[in-house]
Amino acid sequence: MVFDETTFLERRKTMSKRIPQQFITLVAVMLLALLSSAASADWTETFGGNAFDQAWEWDCWPRVTGTFTHVITDGPDDNDYISINETTKLDEDAHIYGSGFGIGFVTDQSFSDVRVGTVVNVAGDAAKFYHGMGARAGYFLDNGSISGVPGIIASAYIMHINWEDWPPRFMIDIEKVIWNYNAMAQGFDVVVPGLGNGGSFYAALDIIGTNPTYVTGYLYEYEGGPLVAKTATLIDTDVLDSWENVAHAPRPPHNDPFLDGYSGIFAQNERSNPPGYHTTFDDVSSVSQGSKGPVAVYVSPADGATDVDINVDLEWVESSFATSRELWFGKEGAMRPYSPAGTSYDPGTLEFGQRYQWRVDQTVPGGKIEGIVGTFTTEGTSEGCLMIDDFESYDADGDIMVAWPDDIEVWDYTYLETFTVFAGAKAMRFEWQNQFDPYKTTLTHTFTEPQNWTMGGLAVLSLNFRGEEDNYEQKMFVGLEDNVGHSYEVPNPYNSYAVQTESWQRWNIELSEFSGAGVDLSQVKKISIRVGDGTPSGQPDSPADSDMIYIDQVQVCPLKCSLNLRADVDGNCRVDFGDFSSIANDWLSEGEYELP
Repeated sequence: MVFDETTFLERRKTMSKRIPQQFITLVAVMLLALLSSAASADWTETFGGNAFDQAWEWDCWPRVTGTFTHVITDGPDDNDYISINETTKLDEDAHIYGSGFGIGFVTDQSFSDVRVGTVVNVAGDAAKFYHGMGARAGYFLDNGSISGVPGIIASAYIMHINWEDWPPRFMIDIEKVIWNYNAMAQGFDVVVPGLGNGGSFYAALDIIGTNPTYVTGYLYEYEGGPLVAKTATLIDTDVLDSWENVAHAPRPPHNDPFLDGYSGIFAQNERSNPPGYHTTFDDVSSVSQGSKGPVAVYVSPADGATDVDINVDLEWVESSFATSRELWFGKEGAMRPYSPAGTSYDPGTLEFGQRYQWRVDQTVPGGKIEGIVGTFTTEGTSEGCLMIDDFESYDADGDIMVAWPDDIEVWDYTYLETFTVFAGAKAMRFEWQNQFDPYKTTLTHTFTEPQNWTMGGLAVLSLNFRGEEDNYEQKMFVGLEDNVGHSYEVPNPYNSYAVQTESWQRWNIELSEFSGAGVDLSQVKKISIRVGDGTPSGQPDSPADSDMIYIDQVQVCPLKCSLNLRADVDGNCRVDFGDFSSIANDWLSEGEYELP
């Protein structure tokens, strides 16, 4: 393929690029040198006028063949860009030493909190190589006495924007590099599906904080444009972090965060074929205090988190230069502004099963840095309910027998059902033989920790059930017990006919029925389902005979209407033709239907 210069020139003011999933061992970029205090002056390099605006240091490793080049290439209307090139392959077995990577740093400014951004091209003849940038970098030049061959030795936080069989697979990742060696034991990579833009994007590497240090990579269609992808945030502390290679653990300060350093760009390729590398960049910038500086990092909840506690506090990390901030928060599509005094905010009790959005805009000396929009989803269902059990997590009968044991010692009556289900792929089958003493069977689920059902507007215990027409009439009950043993059972309003219905029914019970009987709803420890009232069921006196019902989606929900109107059979908060239809569908063979 040929480098698509026209596309790159059109896109580079607006587009970014992608990084790989693999850790490339000999990567160049970043800091370990003794860099004292971080300067605050931001810089941008446009390469306009076929000249450098900043003081750059360029080098490669290994520096043997002399075929590494960095060249400013003319563009139309003086829209020039940098090309980093190596034409000789690196093949140590064959003693061929084209450089594995080439890098450039702007050496007159050292940064701590910073966003390094650039337009980068990965199409055409750049599509088979690795590209990237780094920050908080330190380096020194090796004459060969340290690594065996001359060249630059560097340490840094880096971001890759790479091909992986472009265009179908395009990847970005972030890494920590120590003395040219990848220090990662865990990947922070993101696969971006085949994209347009002619292979030209805008990439940004953000670093905030000292200990811990937060490192995140972003990919945009163009600078200031839509966000295409972002990596997870690498959190670097002064202990051995889970993502760090243990081989570096015994050698401090290798595990310590890089506190400050230079910003730069690099190209690399450690493959023998294709030989060398070719990467083009434009509009490289290193910004700390200005309006294009690093965006706030969302620590809790993490961006994209699910099953988030409804009492969660929002917490984030912002630039050390931030003087104030504006928080935008709310349900998806309905964010509102707030002005927290610090880097946390208590939004109060949220709703169950809702998707929320938030964004933190920082005010810094150079203006306002608008954050990205983060999202999270609270625990519970989309109906605003807290799911107690939908039975989808069980793999076998033994699993559900442990979670919902029965009270009959000589037999197991709890089974995993995969055919007759209300929703999803699984339900619970509850069998019983109440022709034998004690003439009742109870399943009980015990929570590991007491559950608080007084929060989030919860007011209704709900479950879906269906029976079999040939079941013998039996009364059905649901009970709750709190952590000090107070308990209460509520009978099914269909009385003894409930177990004979052959269509799924939703049974809603107001929690006030339990609390009114002394159950502490803030400390619910057990939930039980019982069939039978202690009198013989009338089933045949045979160990082979058992009746059964099916249970699915046990949950606690907000109160949508009063449930004390028993005529609301279908539970839609109205007494209408739907209730008559439900009754007609469940009409029993005796030709009668009993309302409580």
